[in-house]
Amino acid sequence: MHVESDANGHATTRNGDRPTYFVPDGPRRFRPTGHTQGPWNPHHQHAGPALALLVRAVERCLVDTGHDVLPLGRLTCEILSPLRIEPLEAHAWVERPGRRVRLVRAELRQRGAPLVTAAAWAVRPAPAELPDHRPTPSSGAAPHGPPAVLPVTDPAQFPEWDCGFMASVEWRFAQGCFSRPGPAAVWARPRLDLVPGECLSPTQRLVLTADSANGVSAELPIDSWLSISPELTLHVTRPPRSAWLCLSAASHIRPGEAGLATAELWDLGGLVGRSHQSLLVLERETEAVARSSHSI
Repeated sequence: MHVESDANGHATTRNGDRPTYFVPDGPRRFRPTGHTQGPWNPHHQHAGPALALLVRAVERCLVDTGHDVLPLGRLTCEILSPLRIEPLEAHAWVERPGRRVRLVRAELRQRGAPLVTAAAWAVRPAPAELPDHRPTPSSGAAPHGPPAVLPVTDPAQFPEWDCGFMASVEWRFAQGCFSRPGPAAVWARPRLDLVPGECLSPTQRLVLTADSANGVSAELPIDSWLSISPELTLHVTRPPRSAWLCLSAASHIRPGEAGLATAELWDLGGLVGRSHQSLLVLERETEAVARSSHSI
């Protein structure tokens, strides 16, 4: 699926409009566009845009509480079922109010049933005038890049990666490649708005990018193996300040063990978060047989 870009790298349609991942279809209802399509199944959404929509609901809930808006410190998402390319309803509410820390619960529903749930801790940042401390190695600039000196990788060159979501993001690999299983470090920049007239917020971009860790670092070829995550836990040190994010990811897959994908996320100024994903690893033929027998 081809996406055109303007001079600033933003996607445009032929009439100059900005394409989006979702289109509003009611107060809390959103219809996914073809740009949400993921690589694991052509009838399912990539979780990244949906999780960004969930963060949008959380951020709006934090604003609506009427208190100081606290940035997210941790987001844990549970994906209860595959995300069909069908309308979603987004809901969020404050479970634990507070001036310094606040817990927000959120969920995406499809056909009236919960599809993705989330727990988001908002945490007041540390004061700017901290005592002298020794900087950690991860507090400086990103170890890979900068993206401007790296070539663009078009996922459409690889049939198994050619889908709506992958085409919606500009990818620049510093380590690894779509065609090379194993650890990877890639700069990513989404080129679409989340909904019409509304750009992705920094934290929405962060969770959207983090959800690709299990894919870009897959240990097995994705044309014959699935490495699907039923959850994502993201810890955020601060909202990213640049459009580009570097995803440095690795997967741990061993016989007889649960899979695990971990990642560090950087912007042009330093570390902004770390993520973890549990992985369900299946051979594609095995998954197809199980699905036909309704055992999954």
